[in-house]
Amino acid sequence: MTKIKGLSLLLCTLFLAFSSFAQDTYKVYISGVENKIKIGKFTGNRNFAFGVKNIFEEILQDKEFSIVETRSEADIILSVDLLFFDVNRTKRNISVFHSDVEETLVIMKAITTDKSGKKLKESIAEESSSEISTSTLITDDGSGKINQQALSSAIKKTCVSLVDKIFLNKK
Repeated sequence: MTKIKGLSLLLCTLFLAFSSFAQDTYKVYISGVENKIKIGKFTGNRNFAFGVKNIFEEILQDKEFSIVETRSEADIILSVDLLFFDVNRTKRNISVFHSDVEETLVIMKAITTDKSGKKLKESIAEESSSEISTSTLITDDGSGKINQQALSSAIKKTCVSLVDKIFLNKK
């Protein structure tokens, strides 16, 4: 009976040791997301930058990275700049048929450094999200408002693209 207990204890210890070696997760500190957009509705908007930081945290955690709260605990420090945001609207009208296309474009730059401040990698990502609406009546909502769903989709796609480029070496 003691041999079985000893063997099971040895197996559990070996399993824990190998599982800790298999987990080679990086500890990432997101130093900040800075809004460097120069023109448009989101120029200098701090809430926009804060929301993007939360998206980065979520994506990194989904990809098995550990998010830490202090710079000293981190293996990698990530800083992100929001460079560009725009909505391109295209309208086509032929008699009673009309089609609207709104493309939301977001460009971000990410820089990773190590604890000592040495730059490890820098990358820029550009992604867009489109919304197409068609109808057989000519209507003009004239709102000029930004579609929240298209904006969220474009931001998330850009964040995923940057994480893939910076951390997973994908193009």
